Amino acid sequence: MIYSLAAIAALGGLTAMSRARLEYCRQAADYSSAAALDETVSAVAELSSALKKLRYVTDDVLGRSICSKAYAEAMRAEAAMSVLPFSTQELEKLSGFLNLAGDYSASLLAQSEDELSEEQKQHVQQLSDAAADFSARLSQLQTELNDGSISMDSMEQRRFARGDSGSGTELFSSRMLSYEEEFTSPEEFVYEGKYSPRQEAPAGELSEEESKAIAAQAAGVEPRELKEEYSYEGSDGRRCYSAGELRLCVSSRGLESMSQSRLVSAGGMDQEQARQRAEDFLASLGYSELGLSGENFGETMAVYHFAPERDGALVVDDYISVSVALDDGSIYSYDATRYREADMELLWNIDEDSARRALPEGAEPQSTRKLIISTPGGNYLPCWEFICGFQEDERMCIYVDAESGKQCKIERCR
Repeated sequence: MIYSLAAIAALGGLTAMSRARLEYCRQAADYSSAAALDETVSAVAELSSALKKLRYVTDDVLGRSICSKAYAEAMRAEAAMSVLPFSTQELEKLSGFLNLAGDYSASLLAQSEDELSEEQKQHVQQLSDAAADFSARLSQLQTELNDGSISMDSMEQRRFARGDSGSGTELFSSRMLSYEEEFTSPEEFVYEGKYSPRQEAPAGELSEEESKAIAAQAAGVEPRELKEEYSYEGSDGRRCYSAGELRLCVSSRGLESMSQSRLVSAGGMDQEQARQRAEDFLASLGYSELGLSGENFGETMAVYHFAPERDGALVVDDYISVSVALDDGSIYSYDATRYREADMELLWNIDEDSARRALPEGAEPQSTRKLIISTPGGNYLPCWEFICGFQEDERMCIYVDAESGKQCKIERCR
């Protein structure tokens, strides 16, 4: 009897401790949710303010400072929203707006002109209006949350997908989803950034038989030996197949990708043989005028990047990747999803000697190449690449715009 009473007392103590700990965790979660909302409200308000100022700025230095501020606040708002205690994946338009506002601000920061054009001012106006509306709605929801009209979500409600707080009060997430549906995103516009709409060149259509024939040729098997894994409707008409350990995908542009799933052991194939094997495979697919833009020769695998050439310069971002297994010389993987065949008219105003003037004082290039790189907006930019060594084991790739003679990109060389 005494032992039973002692056990009951101990169990009661543990229960009390567990309740106290649970209450502490709930309070911590409530504080975290409130802090995340405060951060979101503050960031969107600051974004709205920065965009509004940007419409009137005429000074170059001040304009760049405001652009930096707008970019930082857009990223801060996006990060804070992700911490709110409900899934924000459904807030696609709101999240997309924050990404667009930040990216467009960054693109203005990178431009060389002192003032915004009238077209750019119109774009900023659209973003500013949307940010002001978003900020006002967030402030309204925060007020309703503080006076108890709505409730902040909890982890229990998220787990059980409940749309109310349990007491009949509407949840914050429900109001946000309603605003998501009525939110008017700015109309799409073209600019120099990654969220700018891009027009892909129209491709022809392939029948099922043609797609299968392309995959069979690449795999070295008969079409009847291929098993269709899945397919997509649409302009690309992508179809994916398997043949043993091989996986292949074909679209209207031809063979897009191929990969093996087997383990590769160390082999005796040398670098020249592996490269020739990769080149022969590309030739069998109809690629005959591609240049080697990068390579990595390992113990079991050799990886090569092949890019098209224009004006004597490699279009390095439009490459095809080919991996060769060194144990048997087979093509282990192939990826042509980055490859584009695009017409381009480029101006090479700056020769190599003139481009060197844009290098930092004392820099001695170890190698130089003419390259064509892709801008964030998907356009092509002719440039000179200088690989320079500045410190022990540190090499920097410095790119100089061949049209303007100014530096356009700097990155650590691989």
